[in-house]
Amino acid sequence: MPSILWNRISKSVRREPFVPLIALAAFLLMVFGTWRLRPHLTFPDETGAIELALRMGYEQNPFIDNFRKGGNLHLYLLALSFVPVTLYWLVTGQFGDIMSGAASVGSSPSWGVSPDLLTAFYDVLFAGRLVSVLFGVGTVVVLYYLGRELLDRRAGILASVFLTTSVGYVLTAHYATEDVPMTFFLMLGFLLTVRAFHSRETRTLLAAALVAGLAASTKATAGLLVLPIAIVIIERHWDESGTVGEFIKAVWRYPTLTILGYVATTPSIFFHPVSWADEISRYVVRSTSDSVSYNWSDPGWLIQLAHLAEGQGIVLFLFSILSVLLVIAFLLRGTLDSAVWLLLLYAIPYFAVITQGNMTQFPRVMPLFPVLAVLAGVAGSDLTRSDRSMRVVGIGFLTLVVVFSGVHTVAGVADVSQSRQEATEWTHANLDSADTVDVYSQRVYLPEFPEEATVNRYVIHSTFPREEWQPGLERLDCNAPEYVVLSSYHYFRFFKDPSVYPGVTERMSALFAEEDYEIVRTFGPPVDTELSAERKFRDSAGLSSFPEDGNPTIVVLKRIDDEPAC
Repeated sequence: MPSILWNRISKSVRREPFVPLIALAAFLLMVFGTWRLRPHLTFPDETGAIELALRMGYEQNPFIDNFRKGGNLHLYLLALSFVPVTLYWLVTGQFGDIMSGAASVGSSPSWGVSPDLLTAFYDVLFAGRLVSVLFGVGTVVVLYYLGRELLDRRAGILASVFLTTSVGYVLTAHYATEDVPMTFFLMLGFLLTVRAFHSRETRTLLAAALVAGLAASTKATAGLLVLPIAIVIIERHWDESGTVGEFIKAVWRYPTLTILGYVATTPSIFFHPVSWADEISRYVVRSTSDSVSYNWSDPGWLIQLAHLAEGQGIVLFLFSILSVLLVIAFLLRGTLDSAVWLLLLYAIPYFAVITQGNMTQFPRVMPLFPVLAVLAGVAGSDLTRSDRSMRVVGIGFLTLVVVFSGVHTVAGVADVSQSRQEATEWTHANLDSADTVDVYSQRVYLPEFPEEATVNRYVIHSTFPREEWQPGLERLDCNAPEYVVLSSYHYFRFFKDPSVYPGVTERMSALFAEEDYEIVRTFGPPVDTELSAERKFRDSAGLSSFPEDGNPTIVVLKRIDDEPAC
């Protein structure tokens, strides 16, 4: 059996030599820097996912009552990645000690645990990151076959290359979040759906329906995959059915398999149905609410386009938008495979949904990166098949797109911020027992400080009682701390939505205005409290560190006067 599998792989590589080369390039870009872990070079969504997956182990309960992403498949994938790490702990005799203290490992305040336990947490964090890397590479490979299915081999190669050179997608694959695995199941579902559309094979369409359930279990935003699948189901069975009853009899298996795929990978729904229903209703209400949690100065559609531009680089983004227009024109002229409509039937409604005020975060555009890569691959390949003059122009433009986006991605990967590590080195070199530092966010957002320095920790957050952090604001009003250290993971939220704590936003604004404190050092991306699409479009044209790379801006401020004001 292994020899048969090896022969099939070898034959496939010889037939499609570009695919493993592109996959290798994607792997190198996605894996580079995943080993950067200390001191807590991570971000809240990642540590939250790891902590939930760990809970299943130390609580010995695989049916947790958390459905924040709509399903639990990603948590089970993370738990599976912990198996080799656990075997390593067993072999080295660490397992008993680690498990006895594992319950103290969480997203906050986990960084205060023993060094050995923290090292164990880094072990599983790295394993979880490899899950995203592998699924990211898998998505690149799937895009090749999807592009080939829709048009030709060249379209598949271009689609894979365009996703590999989308800096936002590549850097998201560095972290143990659900976004990249979700895109794998989403695009695998598209591949099966398109193949079923072409072949009219019921078995392939049933597989697509099953994968749709897996995609939704990974992240609820992939659930709209059921729209193109439903179109193919109707096209496949409606004419063959004489009555509505016959049609229902013919198609009942498809939604059944989708539901089965979902509940089989989110079995907690049977143990915590109320929690599941509450979370789904909260998600729907939040997504459709008129309230705005992000104080953007631009409309939602422009914000999401800016996110796409930032994640692709301006050249690839412009070509992607052009490709969408070209593909629609080709489809209306009847010169392109009508199966391409299936991608648009997902992308257009999905884009409309995420333009709402509460859906304007960068991760919401993640499913669109591979979809746009396929559309750009199809349009690019079609351009190279035109007459001679158009072909020359098309090849030249494609070369420009690939070169710029490739350089943009390599620069983004190489220049990933390590702000907390750099800030930690600075604090240990410059602070001593005579210094007093006040901080206002979770420890995971901040650098570490030398033991001899006096660090007053207050967590200004809605989940913490106001009476616990109000003294910190009173000290700030008196200019009591000599140093204040801020993290953009924390302060930026008060500029995103000033209505939450207006007084805190006012104090943060005063700090950045350097009225009583001066900024002595910054680490990571430049200080920026502006929420505008224009800024993101500007970033997309540069070759600097990708702003969404998972590392915050760290700001160190020092009191201007020698003594406190009160």
